[in-house]
Amino acid sequence: MNPSPTPVNSLTPNGLVEVAVTLPLFHTLTYRLPEKLATGIGIGVPVLVPVGRRQVTGYILGPARATPTVTIKDVNAILDSWPRFDAALVPFFRWLADYYQHPIGEVFRTALPTPRSGKNDGQEYWVTLNLTGADVQKPGRLGPKAKAILAFLKDIGSCPLAHLSRFIPRPRETLGRLARANLVILAPRARHFDPLAETPAAAPPPVLSPDQEEACQAIRLALRRQGFSPFLVYGVTASGKTEVYLQAAQEALALKKSVLVLLPEIALTHPIGQAFRQRFGPRVALLHSGLSDNARVDQWRRLALKEMDIAVGARSAVFAPLADLGLIVVDEEHDQSYKNEGGLPYQARDAALYRGQLAGAVTLLGSATPSVTTYYRAQRGKYQYISLPERVTPQSLPQVHLVNLREHREGRRLPIISAPLRLAIAETLSRKEQVLLFLNRRGYANVYFCLFCSHIFQCQHCSVSLTLHRQEGKLRCHYCGYQEPLPVVCPQCQSTALKHYGLGGEFLEREVRRLFPEARIARLDRDTASHRGKAIQILEEMKTHRLDILIGTQMITKGHDFPQVTLVGAVAADLSLYFPEYHAGERTFQLLTQVAGRAGRGDRPGQVFIQTYHPEHFALTAAQRHDYQAFYEAELAARRDLGYPPFTRLALLRLQGKNAATVEAAAHKVARAAQTILRTHNLEKHLRILGPAPAPRSRLKEQYRWQILLKSYGRQPLSALLDQLRASGGKGWGPDVTLLVDMDPAGMQ
Repeated sequence: MNPSPTPVNSLTPNGLVEVAVTLPLFHTLTYRLPEKLATGIGIGVPVLVPVGRRQVTGYILGPARATPTVTIKDVNAILDSWPRFDAALVPFFRWLADYYQHPIGEVFRTALPTPRSGKNDGQEYWVTLNLTGADVQKPGRLGPKAKAILAFLKDIGSCPLAHLSRFIPRPRETLGRLARANLVILAPRARHFDPLAETPAAAPPPVLSPDQEEACQAIRLALRRQGFSPFLVYGVTASGKTEVYLQAAQEALALKKSVLVLLPEIALTHPIGQAFRQRFGPRVALLHSGLSDNARVDQWRRLALKEMDIAVGARSAVFAPLADLGLIVVDEEHDQSYKNEGGLPYQARDAALYRGQLAGAVTLLGSATPSVTTYYRAQRGKYQYISLPERVTPQSLPQVHLVNLREHREGRRLPIISAPLRLAIAETLSRKEQVLLFLNRRGYANVYFCLFCSHIFQCQHCSVSLTLHRQEGKLRCHYCGYQEPLPVVCPQCQSTALKHYGLGGEFLEREVRRLFPEARIARLDRDTASHRGKAIQILEEMKTHRLDILIGTQMITKGHDFPQVTLVGAVAADLSLYFPEYHAGERTFQLLTQVAGRAGRGDRPGQVFIQTYHPEHFALTAAQRHDYQAFYEAELAARRDLGYPPFTRLALLRLQGKNAATVEAAAHKVARAAQTILRTHNLEKHLRILGPAPAPRSRLKEQYRWQILLKSYGRQPLSALLDQLRASGGKGWGPDVTLLVDMDPAGMQ
């Protein structure tokens, strides 16, 4: 069956509807809905409409808001009868387009799943034995294959055609004859995909700690009031935040409300999805980009049909078509992965807060290391504050050691693994316990160069050095995907003295295997886990103690529960510390605190070794003491002095194109236009314009890049400037130059 769409034909006596087309347009279009198409059509239904000479996909948003004076064209066709969203989500999509200064049609292109071109749309053929068929009792008239098919179906009744084909080869022609003889029924059905099908059996819920019970009671009261209520759930690692989420979901479902749970990484969606499936059964859907196109469409359809009322997923799940939304959970709310860097530059945490406001839903932001802005708002009373200061596991927080690498040189050599960490690994392995080693860099080495002429091998399309991947025998760009075979001579001077510099996860893995040859070792990063299934396999091997040492990037730092891990080593803690970002200290503190939290979650105490050249930095000393408050106060003071969030709002204007001179000229033109708007609208006291300047990565994917940073004391001045700037841009800022607006940028690169 299809969901009942929110009808528009009864509200449009003139037959005019508002349509958002999937083109880079900042406004919607008006079309006439022919009477032959009007029956049953509603908000959220995809349609085919003419735009100029093209036929374009669009989505009906409702009755036309105004009657244009131009000739109104007809909707050509309905592409699918089931709506992708309902009327309650339309204001949310409008807000996304307005806030992020993004074409509304492109918002829908980002938000809504589509089946891959040329594939089925989520249907498959099923074969059913027709028990009323007159010839079922006369098998002598049938051939051997027909008899085999009927015998197969007598045992199971019906099955997908693909399933039957596994046992009876090439059955289609025979099935056709059986269907014409009224012996079987061959008909399409909705094809269901279940990414959580292998969820283990449910376990009894744990007994809540006093802190958990207090948190749950506060959330239950908010849910029963049935209004928007944002919370910050601050809980140390292993404090039982997931159980709080489960208890909150149980209350929301009892109130006939739906539940949305967001996670920052695809690898985290599966274990959390399983936890919800164990507790609530088949009403849980999984949404993330790692699913096949048709699987994602099927999960989306089942939510829209109200067959499921819990959605667990990565950032794009914030668009899930949940009706009567009562609870939103944003776990690890601080994580930068919630910011989408391609297409619509939305921040899923912020979008979830606005969606919660529109729906009147309780919205939980959970973290052991909240973002400075989130914690600041909680302290000022904008969010209710819940604290889970103690672990629910038998062990307390692990002991953290800062290893000053300046004191652990081995002759002229800088060790990859210092003597204290090396000894701790050996002792941990001798006790049959597990080790996590964190290094947030992929590949073998991040620079490959000629020792004679100093030539550095760089990407042909980006202004970045190529990363050495030794196992593959290639140099690769981690931004555009360009790769080339590992060279044997320098292209500049023909020397064979080629060297590498820097440290990556592949290099670390090789060193660990050399030092601990008997250990079972794996590495988890984008190179070793190119698809979700491989990542889940590695994590499962770690959880079931089929591995002794796991080496990984930030993929291993959060959310995972490995009871046998008693030692964590952060091999190069300084990598993120002096990144050219205003929040580099925050990023470092969060990464180290999160990865430290993986140690000692079982019945044995844990310890952490952080290798650094800057052990005196406040982000590292606060991480050593598990002291979020000390970090927060130091970081907040620095941001107040420099005028960064939470005291200001930021927007990054990025201009890019294939001609360097044209992009530079356009950047200066935009900056001058912005300065003019500031003066003419008296915004100088509220806004600062920094730049233009080349982006730190001045060329990516053959696009030259310049940027301008807008720093605003308040949301309204920034919106006014951006609206005026877009209007003054007219048809563009230069030939083949694109202006992109990134609200609340996660990085300046």
